[in-house]
Amino acid sequence: QSDGGDDDDPAEHAVWAAKLKAMGRNPNLPWASQSKMIEIDEQQDFISDKGDEVWNILEDRGIKNVILVGVHTNMCVLGRPFGLRQMARNGKNVVLMKDMTDTMYNPKRWPYVSHHEGTRRVISHIERFVCPTVTSDQFLGGKPFRFSGDKTENSTSNTSTTYKNHWKTVSVPGDNAAVLNDSNDPVWYRCVVRIPKAWFDNYITLTTSGASQAEQVWCNGHSMKLTTRSEAESVFTAAADTLVSDDANLIVIRLHNQKGLKTAPVLTSGQQVLNLSGRWQTRSGANQSFANMPLPAKFGGATDIFFSPPDVLWTPRALTRIGEFTSGIEGPACDVNGNIFAVNFQKQGTIGRTTPSGRSELFVKLPEGSIGNGIRFNSEGHFFVADYKKHNILKVNAKTRAVSVFAHNDNMSQPNDIAMAPDGTLYASDPNWSDGTGQLWRVDLDGTITLLEGNMGTTNGIEVSPDGKTLYVNESKQRNIWSFKIGKDHQLTHKKLLRKFDDFGFDGMRCDVDGNLYVTRHGKGTVVKISPDGEILKEIPVLGSKPTNICFGGPDGRTAYVTEVESTRLVSFRVDRPGRSWKASE
Repeated sequence: QSDGGDDDDPAEHAVWAAKLKAMGRNPNLPWASQSKMIEIDEQQDFISDKGDEVWNILEDRGIKNVILVGVHTNMCVLGRPFGLRQMARNGKNVVLMKDMTDTMYNPKRWPYVSHHEGTRRVISHIERFVCPTVTSDQFLGGKPFRFSGDKTENSTSNTSTTYKNHWKTVSVPGDNAAVLNDSNDPVWYRCVVRIPKAWFDNYITLTTSGASQAEQVWCNGHSMKLTTRSEAESVFTAAADTLVSDDANLIVIRLHNQKGLKTAPVLTSGQQVLNLSGRWQTRSGANQSFANMPLPAKFGGATDIFFSPPDVLWTPRALTRIGEFTSGIEGPACDVNGNIFAVNFQKQGTIGRTTPSGRSELFVKLPEGSIGNGIRFNSEGHFFVADYKKHNILKVNAKTRAVSVFAHNDNMSQPNDIAMAPDGTLYASDPNWSDGTGQLWRVDLDGTITLLEGNMGTTNGIEVSPDGKTLYVNESKQRNIWSFKIGKDHQLTHKKLLRKFDDFGFDGMRCDVDGNLYVTRHGKGTVVKISPDGEILKEIPVLGSKPTNICFGGPDGRTAYVTEVESTRLVSFRVDRPGRSWKASE
């Protein structure tokens, strides 16, 4: 798609481009109106390219079942804010009408198959990872549509074509010499960046440093002005009229360092900074056309080289699709790579792993009869799971995925949530829901279990303060949040009521680095942020009425992940300060 999917005959294409120019059209964006063949009823039809508008129309009409048709399958149909991925992620019963679609694909590009085989491969990906498909004959009768040129059921790749002649996706920073041509040609890198409108109040610059200094930089095909050049860095400034606000912008860098970008470029605007460390595309060559692409970046740029500033604080977003987890979704915790682990993926007694981009998979099945709840990682990267069915604290080796019983006590009602102190000591809440009572347990590093408190309400969420000196626990039915001092012998003293609420229950909770508590309000559909003194600082909605638990992760520890039962999914939002344990364990 980065070259416009152009597999036309060059001479034919040149004639068509000249005709468009004569009509006053841009050959790269020639469209002026909807096809006259499509009848538009202004009483019931809507036209929009904005995801929020489309979503609000569907919600207002109570529409749950959505069929998508059109082009291009691997671009707008799949990836736009109103496309298949977002519809599926946000709970619509969405399908693709697969014979009424086409791809943006040039058979001269990888994987070197026919255009129609390229379409079939994209459809196969959608059926495996996104949503089901249907065909038009199921509505119209007759036979499914088929392009007249589609003669082959299964095309094979032309492996003789040299892969090095095309753009390759690589990690930046990194030594990318292995994927570049063995020549002294310039090296090109490109990525796509969403630049917020608020950034346009200042100059927008791109800085390359050290051995990775750029010779030249382009934004959307326009050369950026070199404003600073030194041994340490080169700074380029973009003209405001070359940028697209709140949308995708193509950044292209040219340099002569055959080992590639050893330091990630940095995009800045006033006090705003976006480090462009991650996935880029690269290639070698002397072709000046590499500075741009035929399509606007929002259409031609690959999704895996896309950078965007963090979301606005406190704004919830659905991370996973509705129904991927069961109604027992609980216990989120993040590993050092940013993956989120939660219990009961697809069925009870499992643990799922979700990437920061929202793709989930089964990570491990727990032993027969065990069902997990709270999860916590230790400093070695392994994690513990509260097994409420079999009165266990389980330990999972994150490398081998082996599951073992770390601690067991038949006197536990049902270990529910767990917290980990800085020294690795575990604390477990243990509610008895039918009696409205609860207990608190300590689990030492050798697996020894000690009862700390046996006469409490329905103990649920539990957390340790950043300095390891205070234990917090809430009682769901009684709506109390208690604090205890943790002594040198790990005993609890100085029990104190931190905060009492008049309505709705509690579930999980976590601290940030400042000691503020984030507590899920089950039934209210929010997470409440409370100071160490019990003052309510903020309340954040979570796109569902039944949040169960919360953790912190992301590259800076400032992304909160919430498990939510009503929609059986993970929801995320950005916060102002990191979670207290994200560096060491999450």
